[in-house]
Amino acid sequence: MTEFPGLKRKRNKDGTFREYWEARGDLAKRGFRPSSIRLHYPNTPEGRRELSARCKILQAEMLAWATRDGHAAPNYDGTLKSLSRLFQTNEDSPYLSMKWNSRENVTKCLTIIEHTVGARQVGKLLGPDFKSWHSKWGAPNEPTEKVSNPPARPWRAKHCMDAVRQLIGYGVTLGYDDCFRADTILSKIRFKTPPARKSIMTAAHVEAVRKTAHAEGWPSIALATVLQFELAMRQKDVIGEWEPATDAKGGIVHRETRWANGVVWSDIDSSMVLRKAHTKTGFEVEHDLKLHPMVLEEIALVPLEKRVGPMILAETTGEPYKHRKFTERWRKIADKAGVPSNVWNMDARAGAITEAYDLGATETDVMKSAGHKNRQTSARYNRGTIEQTSRVAQLRMAKRNRNGQ
Repeated sequence: MTEFPGLKRKRNKDGTFREYWEARGDLAKRGFRPSSIRLHYPNTPEGRRELSARCKILQAEMLAWATRDGHAAPNYDGTLKSLSRLFQTNEDSPYLSMKWNSRENVTKCLTIIEHTVGARQVGKLLGPDFKSWHSKWGAPNEPTEKVSNPPARPWRAKHCMDAVRQLIGYGVTLGYDDCFRADTILSKIRFKTPPARKSIMTAAHVEAVRKTAHAEGWPSIALATVLQFELAMRQKDVIGEWEPATDAKGGIVHRETRWANGVVWSDIDSSMVLRKAHTKTGFEVEHDLKLHPMVLEEIALVPLEKRVGPMILAETTGEPYKHRKFTERWRKIADKAGVPSNVWNMDARAGAITEAYDLGATETDVMKSAGHKNRQTSARYNRGTIEQTSRVAQLRMAKRNRNGQ
């Protein structure tokens, strides 16, 4: 569990559980101590957050120990698991330079790989092996009482196979002949791409969410949704994200995490122009809010004395939202507003870009508005609608009519 790395649970005789953090077995054998720590945190939301933070600190200390002089990662023994451990501990590995959330996602895949195929010898792998893994990782979970017919997991398969490619590629940089061989085989294989999302958020959906959010007492959800849709912004560029706090710098800090990257009131100047660098690309975008009535209407509802710091604050805590809490709250409001369940909060950005294309905006302008570095990326968000295909048809017919005259 990436939220609780190293956490182990043991059942007591009375049916309750006791919890421990345990070091990785290979590092414990090499002398890392303590190899196990008993953890005492209440089973409450606050207790779970404290437990998660403690597990992450212990895990980071263990990995730091593994990279010190005299404690280098174990030698490569030809298995995928040993290659994974090198990838996670070697100082020159790209794994250590990944952004924290990307590293967490990769770690989740590496855990699956080690558990399911970690013992396999890289030098003996063939194309059918990789195809079999992809199929197995994408298979549905086992049925349960609550979910009798679980769906397939194509994105799980894709992400795990991407991690396999990263591991093999890293082995190539270390000069391992078996990795060169495996890399050549992998380069000839193309796996089926998971289906792209087709759902988009519309202006009508946004209006419904706004109305319901205010009726339910969650104006922050209304403002966030409007900013996402009107300005084609990613969720984390609006509400921000909580990064691990690795130093003593200031800012908004909570339980060893620091809030960053969200939109703040000072991003809006006296002319009502919002300037914000997109987190993913670093591309700064300017939006004249005077051209976005919905945004102005929501801002007008915020008292002047409260227009300081992050624009989106949870009503319950007075602090920026955690991603999961925001998504859960948004979904509940969207359900009450009658927004279809297949329309997610993340679809606001695709809805904004699609609407722009529908109205005939140029590719370059859409790219600039969305904060993309190239037009191809913007085009991927364009979930083409009948307006676009109809416009093409009308242009074609108009030309034929002119030529026939």
